[in-house]
Amino acid sequence: MNLHLVSRFKYGLLGSAALCALANVASAQDAAPPPQPTEVDDAAAADIVVTGSRIARSGFNAPTPVTVVGGERLEQRAITNVGDALNELPSFRPLVTPATQQAVGGNIGARVLDLRGLGATRTLVLLDGKRFVPSTTQGTIDVNLIPSSLVSRTEVVTGGASAAYGSDAVAGVVNFILDRNLTGLKGSIQAGISDRGDYAGQNAQLAWGTKFADEKGHFMIAGEYDRSDGMGDCYTRDWCPREQLIGNSPAGSGGLPASIRGGPAGTGTISSGGLIVANSGPLRGLAFNPDGTTHAYDFGTIYGTNPSPLFTKGGEESVRNGFLDGILLIPPVKRFVGYSQASYEFSDALKASVDLSYARSQGMVIGSVARTTQTIQRNNAYLPDGVAAIMDANAITAFTLGRALMDLGGSVNHSDNKTYRAVLSLEGKISDNWRWDAYYQYGRNKFRQDYSGNVVGSRVTNAANAVNVNGQVVCGINADASSANDDPSCVPINLFGSGNISPEAAAYIAPSGYQTTDTTEHVVAANINGSLFALPGGDFSIAAGGEYRSDKAVGAADALSTANAFWSFNGKAVNGSIRVAEAYLEAQAPILKDAPFAQTLELNGAVRRTHYRRSSPGLDTTTVNATTWKLGGIYAPIEEVRFRVTRSRDIRAPNLTELFGPVTLGRTTIVDPLNNGAQIQVNSFSGANQQLSPEKADTWTAGVVLAPKGFLRNFRFSVDYYDIDLQGAISTLGAQVVVDRCAGGQTALCNFVQRDASGTLTSVSDVLQNVSQVRNRGIDIEASYRTDVGKLGSLDFRLLATRYLKLEIGGIDRTGQTGYRPGTTTGVPDWIVDGTVLWDLGSVALNLHGKYIPKGVFDTTLVGPQDDGYAPGLPNSVNNNRVAGRFYLDLGATVKVNDQFELFGVVNNLLDKDPPLAASAQGATNQVYFDPIGRYFKVGARVRM
Repeated sequence: MNLHLVSRFKYGLLGSAALCALANVASAQDAAPPPQPTEVDDAAAADIVVTGSRIARSGFNAPTPVTVVGGERLEQRAITNVGDALNELPSFRPLVTPATQQAVGGNIGARVLDLRGLGATRTLVLLDGKRFVPSTTQGTIDVNLIPSSLVSRTEVVTGGASAAYGSDAVAGVVNFILDRNLTGLKGSIQAGISDRGDYAGQNAQLAWGTKFADEKGHFMIAGEYDRSDGMGDCYTRDWCPREQLIGNSPAGSGGLPASIRGGPAGTGTISSGGLIVANSGPLRGLAFNPDGTTHAYDFGTIYGTNPSPLFTKGGEESVRNGFLDGILLIPPVKRFVGYSQASYEFSDALKASVDLSYARSQGMVIGSVARTTQTIQRNNAYLPDGVAAIMDANAITAFTLGRALMDLGGSVNHSDNKTYRAVLSLEGKISDNWRWDAYYQYGRNKFRQDYSGNVVGSRVTNAANAVNVNGQVVCGINADASSANDDPSCVPINLFGSGNISPEAAAYIAPSGYQTTDTTEHVVAANINGSLFALPGGDFSIAAGGEYRSDKAVGAADALSTANAFWSFNGKAVNGSIRVAEAYLEAQAPILKDAPFAQTLELNGAVRRTHYRRSSPGLDTTTVNATTWKLGGIYAPIEEVRFRVTRSRDIRAPNLTELFGPVTLGRTTIVDPLNNGAQIQVNSFSGANQQLSPEKADTWTAGVVLAPKGFLRNFRFSVDYYDIDLQGAISTLGAQVVVDRCAGGQTALCNFVQRDASGTLTSVSDVLQNVSQVRNRGIDIEASYRTDVGKLGSLDFRLLATRYLKLEIGGIDRTGQTGYRPGTTTGVPDWIVDGTVLWDLGSVALNLHGKYIPKGVFDTTLVGPQDDGYAPGLPNSVNNNRVAGRFYLDLGATVKVNDQFELFGVVNNLLDKDPPLAASAQGATNQVYFDPIGRYFKVGARVRM
């Protein structure tokens, strides 16, 4: 997009929408037209249609707020993925990005959009108004697969929109709109690297379009390649090992709370060479050297009376902690997108187009190092002589050995995600007032993940029990009296000292696994819209249509994954289908226009009826019917002030992965309230639940837009309040919350908590559930101002902010929580503020981008000295329940060499701010909100011909 077209786009929006759309964020809400039509390119204004509904209208006159992000935002910020641009906006919670996927399997490197913090599955993603084939293992859309180089703008419809767009639009709709009229050639190339010399990235984009057949036809093709080398592990950044959550059991010991944020943390139950775990006696604290000899283990500082806690302060293992070792802060990701489109206008009554696209995204993560606790018998064949002598002298027959298998490293997981999409679209005019469109879409997503070196816990137990039979070391299960437990492939393992595991033993205990999911989608849809009759304020318009959609997923997984046998990355086969038939009707009634005290008065409504049919082999077929609706209104007493309000009922039916997807096994840290607040590592199951029901949400939005005249004629301001009450929400509570609520008397949740005969917690099932309620309230604020400064060019200012008032999930309010404690869900800050300033000098443009997240709470379920009711003896007490705020400043520059060529550069995190400390499963901070990279440089060039 050249600078002239950027200008046409900006002022086209001003004319049709009465909002200033800046060069780096073309974001706007409803407003009256600006008072100076001479600034507006009317032709450009006529070409820009921003709807927010199925009824096409010029401008931002819909009662539901619509934010528009222009392609120029990506250019000025040198962002090569439109998902990254959207995740900068305050209304999005960037929960699924490469920066949050350190040891998580699935679609590695995916960028999944999450409006309002309600979860990505409640954000509907469209491409040119059409659904996109599900492309993640969660049934959501990985926007890596959207051709970012062709996106001219993105419309973000906030608030409930299910009646207009269908299921999943509880939080809103993100509609990517491609530049379908591209002519000529455009391309770019850029590279980036961090101040520390890592996270190198390269991107190349090329697109070409042309008209043919006397401009009745149009063809374009585009390709995009992006590569990011990722980052190293926690020990590549000084801030990362500095904080973990250390337990103090029982709470109050030494006058300290139950949990202590500090570090670097050592380990009290494992070591990299093996640690004998005993509360007392001659073997306590013996750790094994590589040659099998022992030394007295340096525990560091142990808080509380538990002599073998999970974490300690300092100690020898704090130099390289087995819980952090090897896990990449950001995984490497490669993606390729190819897109082509051909269209032909036969007449005003018929225009046909065909879209073909292919996208591929590949990523790699390294899982957490496997940690094992084994009972070692005196007759173990590898038992060092020195330890054997101590056991004999003290009549000890067995001991417990804790070992972090750091010499094997974490499992390496490669994911490969391919998406194919073909769309045949037809559209045309019936008359001057009526239009129709229809399309058929075929989409297919092929996902595969392969993991190697993935430890199987049961095999470690088998191999660790090594015995000597006739001078040969064998696995004990093959030498005992029973043949039922034999495993001919078992290879005995020497756990005493790092580096003593043979390649054969490593291959036995850490084999490979895989998971595949093949998803296909067919969509047939048709729409008609037009005017029925005239009202005092304009034409009464309607839109109506129907859609049939079929989603089917078929998958496979290896036997060990299916049995949840691996330490991590256990994939499962997905096999099921959902068929959807729906019809809708939407109406727009302009009651008054240009009347006294009613410059504009308009009502809007929609209703949709949907039928779902869900099936999977071996399960009963189920059906679900749902009705959604929306009512809205716009009232402008004068030209400068516009009020808007909507009320809607929205639904989201569970998708294929939620119903029929995998249940996977992982590990998480739990503070056990029934065991004096002791920290314990347990198995954690997560994934699908075939008993899920549809969600229902009631949504209110209300706002006002100010568009003053006079000397403030280029100032625009809007504020919108939203309130979403989601009943039966499909989500996870978090393993910690499940345990806490079971202990607190919610017996239904105790079905998901397993303990052994002694009452020790062994596993938590944190599968998807229809939890009771999610409440989400907040305020969106937008302000913009543009002014000419004569020979010094022009200045554009924009401020976007979201004030989160409530994000209550399952009775727990996570508002203001900027920490991400293991075993819990992340929250939202009290505020997110995003601001931009563009100084355009013609041939040179400079821009500043700033983002502010204020001081927050570490975990809203904990109490610290800063909170009411704090007492060190409480099981949920913590020494510090606050997370520092951060302001990030980015600087960009563009130099226009000539009309065809420009150079650009961007420095992100210009002040090189480290993230605030907030112990998490990601290291020492919450990478959902805070930048782990540091100062980052990007340079490149663009060409347009």
